[in-house]
Amino acid sequence: MSEVVAAVLAALAGGGIGAALAWWRLAPRRQALARIARRGHVVYELAEGDLDNVAEELEQIAEAEPNDATVFLALAALDRRRGRVERAKAIHRTVLASAELPPELRVAGLVGLGRDLLAQGNEQAAVGALTRAISLAPRSVATLESLARALEQAGAWERAAAAWERHEKLAPARRRRQSRIGRGHALAGQALAALREGDERKARKLIERSLELAPDSGHVWTVRARVEAALGDKARALEGWQRAWEHAPAGAHALVAEAWAWAVEESVQDELAERMQASLRTAEAANLVVALADRVSRLQPEQAAAALERVAGRSPAAALSLIRLRLARGQRDLAREAAMKDVPPPMLVCRQCAAPMARFTFRCGACGAWDSAVALEGAGPAERRPSRRSGA
Repeated sequence: MSEVVAAVLAALAGGGIGAALAWWRLAPRRQALARIARRGHVVYELAEGDLDNVAEELEQIAEAEPNDATVFLALAALDRRRGRVERAKAIHRTVLASAELPPELRVAGLVGLGRDLLAQGNEQAAVGALTRAISLAPRSVATLESLARALEQAGAWERAAAAWERHEKLAPARRRRQSRIGRGHALAGQALAALREGDERKARKLIERSLELAPDSGHVWTVRARVEAALGDKARALEGWQRAWEHAPAGAHALVAEAWAWAVEESVQDELAERMQASLRTAEAANLVVALADRVSRLQPEQAAAALERVAGRSPAAALSLIRLRLARGQRDLAREAAMKDVPPPMLVCRQCAAPMARFTFRCGACGAWDSAVALEGAGPAERRPSRRSGA
């Protein structure tokens, strides 16, 4: 009997030892599964736009896994998005100080540091960091794009154009149009530089090529107008100004004022006014209508009033301009009628992520940013514009 008891005890002891060994051997796997689940939760929160919780989770993961550079790089990128650029820069520099950092993570760290510096307005240092990154990963499309944008901000237009050209060769077909537009903007910058140096012929050659690459860019058409104005080609300059304000309605007030000052100097106010009237007949952007109506109302007040009425229902600025125009013409009843119309408040979007925001809220529901609401003039609450998140 004692032998049976001893055998049972031995079997139980062996089973316990085996279970303990199995538990010990499976512990790393359980920890790995727990890490995967935790990171999956972080990805979910990031997709939901809860950046504060994501940052907290990443900080906890970084404390538990201090040797995982990818976690620190993700935390730095998140800090930059949250406006904590100085901390993001410090994290990137700490990661890059590691001598054992794999090449792909070193590239990611340099790109992140370059974007931090760019966010701070330190374009020269950003270009240096991104140039080092591209030397380690010469075929990285994302790195080339960041470098091209940094060169644009630094005013190194020739290098920016070369970077965009290289980007076009490496980018997938669906992104090549963006490369061409970027190169067109860079060439327009070169044209402005040539214009400042007094080389108008070179400027014209560059801007012609720029228009081929970016024919729908208000910036490029603005440069075209300035180049042709410097060369004395009034017809081309007039066309350039018109295309500029039509393609860049957000900057219409500045563009119209610059075009009018040039027209007065060249005595072509009537020709420019005709183009303003032509644009005003079809314009739908409130900023553009208000800017053009201010000039056109001196010659064709009824046309200006009709255009302002067209957009006054969604633009307080247009409604105010219409009231002033009616009062200036002595049309008090019409002015009162315009003043009594209900104008919906402008649409609010988040400054950080461009997502629509409800009125009287202080925090963005998409990215979690506080006090980031900005008004879009000419867009009422019903006119929901796509945000950058949706691929706009």
